[in-house]
Amino acid sequence: MAVSTFQLENAGGATDISLEQTSEAFGFADRVSGLLHAGNFTFRGNLAEPDRVTASLWSELTGLTWRNRTAEEIMLGAALYNRRIQLQQLYIKQQANQFTLSGEAAFPTSASGWLSPDFRGNISASIDQLGDFASLFGANAGDFAGKITIDGAMDTRDRKFGGHLMVEGASLTLFKTAIDNLSAKLNLKATDMEIEQLAMTRKNDSLSGQGKIDLSHEHNYSGTLEARLNNVLDYLPIPRGAGEKANPIPADVQATIDSSKWDVRGVIHMPSSSPISFTSNFALGIGTDWNAFRESPLNITLNFPSIFLANAPQLFHPQIFRDGILSGNVSLSETLQHPHIDGDIQLVNGKLSGNGGSPINLTEASGRIAFGGNRAAIEFLNVATKDADLSLRGEIDFQDTNNVTIKVNGAMPIFDLTQYPIGCMEKIELTSVPFTLAPAVAELEFYGGLFQPNWTVGLKDRTIAQSFYMPDPNGVSHEFPLCFSGAGPERTKLVLAALPRPEAHPVATPRPKKRTTRRQ
Repeated sequence: MAVSTFQLENAGGATDISLEQTSEAFGFADRVSGLLHAGNFTFRGNLAEPDRVTASLWSELTGLTWRNRTAEEIMLGAALYNRRIQLQQLYIKQQANQFTLSGEAAFPTSASGWLSPDFRGNISASIDQLGDFASLFGANAGDFAGKITIDGAMDTRDRKFGGHLMVEGASLTLFKTAIDNLSAKLNLKATDMEIEQLAMTRKNDSLSGQGKIDLSHEHNYSGTLEARLNNVLDYLPIPRGAGEKANPIPADVQATIDSSKWDVRGVIHMPSSSPISFTSNFALGIGTDWNAFRESPLNITLNFPSIFLANAPQLFHPQIFRDGILSGNVSLSETLQHPHIDGDIQLVNGKLSGNGGSPINLTEASGRIAFGGNRAAIEFLNVATKDADLSLRGEIDFQDTNNVTIKVNGAMPIFDLTQYPIGCMEKIELTSVPFTLAPAVAELEFYGGLFQPNWTVGLKDRTIAQSFYMPDPNGVSHEFPLCFSGAGPERTKLVLAALPRPEAHPVATPRPKKRTTRRQ
């Protein structure tokens, strides 16, 4: 079979071609505008002898706009000879952003070869407006901002990446997270990516580390991280009142990761209190969602000898605690879905705000909870309002955190003064009554998912022959949804009453009798 010796020579050029008119002529659905300012191409050789084929392409686009993506200038220069494609330059300019890529690749011998090219090249970028540049590739511009520079080399072979990159950034926003400074050195290898150096700062906070990410099917990663935070509250979604300032909570955290298994330890420095120390061990694979993490094994220990709540920043708004000492030592194992917890938590001399913005009008509280396995005993809970005292005890069942049950009952009678019918409870109010009402409430029961907002409160009436310390399982119950936050139908409050505290009356001191003088 004879081989064709037909030689093809072709050349062409273009100047100032409207991309908008061209896209309309071809019937493109998406609007494209801009100008092909200059372009030319050449081809010489025999298609049957690809080793001798030479070609070149040069084009320059200006004012390119496609959908919401805009670039002031894009230049592409490439040449083909000796079965090698030389990318002379891919240059993108977008206002103050510039990106350059150059290199060479082997000319694929098959259609599948275009999907896994053998490419080696250099990359350089100077980005002053990261949000605009990210939008050019389809990202949300509001998720990114700041300045970043990239310099390095890369190569691909058999769909595997290699090379190295140096990244420097300042005044950044990455995925809506503010970062003052970023420095990273990355080494790309055939099967993994090595993070040789990582350093980030945000205000007075810092994060540093190094590690390795497996790019194979396992996607395991290992390394070390060290973080120093000036204020943990900056990273918690806690609402604040206007002009409200909280004392900062510094923290030091160290983590060692081995095959996606984390070993974390740290110290949280509460103002004017003993430090909170914690350790944690858990597995967190890439792509693990919240539901899978809740069902994976973990170990957590938490030790807080004494937290003085008067000086501690409030984790809730409006403010709940004004004073008191909170202490405890808790260890959690198994899973978050079905935890095993040991330890205890105690509150001494707790002073609450009791204002109208709080979900409960208590002014004082003290208590102790002892954990043992998948249950906890509320050994005592003494609460008070301005005119009533109440002593409670109970138990907590958390075998399944999707269905937690809290039961409490009082040592003295509790009466239900709620006006019925109602839809949901937005507040619990404790008041006093001067006389005994019947029937009394035998038990309060709260149940719902620990990580869910929808909770229910149930009231069980006490029968006449029932002991104050033994709730009747067959008592009449009333159940209502709780809506401490968010909207709810027919919102009202649960009003509970107790006998008023006895007033301290001064003991009358008998007046001394007048001494009389007997006459003799």
